[in-house]
Amino acid sequence: MLTRASIRLRRAPRFWRYVEPTSRALAGTPGLRLAIGLGELPLVRQATFSVWESVAAMQQYAYRDARHREVIQLTRREGWYSEELFARFQIVNSTGTVDGSDPLAGG
Repeated sequence: MLTRASIRLRRAPRFWRYVEPTSRALAGTPGLRLAIGLGELPLVRQATFSVWESVAAMQQYAYRDARHREVIQLTRREGWYSEELFARFQIVNSTGTVDGSDPLAGG
């Protein structure tokens, strides 16, 4: 999964208040193999790259985790993003490791 958003500068402080608790919730999510946060312009252009065991595991977190659902609602209501992208990909092949382990190996 790849997510990318340009955060409205005036909305950035509010957005950033929710990053740490949402990231903490993500870290313990069943089915998550890998999650990396990326910043093109670190404060206002953010992206995440994640690898999941299944679509169902990703959807469980994205749409059913209370903390993440709250952030989705706030994003819409408060207009945090000037643009956004959410893309899913099927992994065909992988080579190498992340921090010494293969995120596609059995979990």
